[in-house]
Amino acid sequence: MFSDLSPLVLIHLIAAIFAIVAGAAIFLMRKGTKRHRMMGLSYIAAMTITVISVVPVEATVMPIAGTRFGFFHVFVIVGFISLFFGIRAVLRWRSTHDVKWLRAHQMHLAYSYAGLLMAGFSQMATNPRWLVVMPFETMTQFWMTFAAVNIAIYAVAAWQIQTRLAKGDPTRWARGKR
Repeated sequence: MFSDLSPLVLIHLIAAIFAIVAGAAIFLMRKGTKRHRMMGLSYIAAMTITVISVVPVEATVMPIAGTRFGFFHVFVIVGFISLFFGIRAVLRWRSTHDVKWLRAHQMHLAYSYAGLLMAGFSQMATNPRWLVVMPFETMTQFWMTFAAVNIAIYAVAAWQIQTRLAKGDPTRWARGKR
């Protein structure tokens, strides 16, 4: 299963798995603590490795206009942007203590995590390499599965983010109140 993966894809896979675990831990822990900051830094590092390590990997599905890049490389850009805005927001919050930046940090990184889950579960649901599915007979089956997985994850994530993070005092998570 892993023997034919390139070193970059293996690095990408290991970093993504670490980011999934770190992200889940962050959601479960009290915010604003040293532990939260250290786990957050490890998530940022793992996500940075995840997105950078896959850029040079040649697309095997849907290459764009004869380049080595494919449709799924677009999501690398989206992942990097959400990380960038999440980091920028927490840095601004630290300098201004304006809660709108803390909320922006929470929401950008929550959507970053949702995107990570969408990418991982899409791979598991559509790539026969992971032994979760049989090869698709048509591209329609592929796209229906891809869409169903991503719509389901995005719907749950957006509902959680909009009902839990987007409302109320963003500092309540630091006080341990939920």
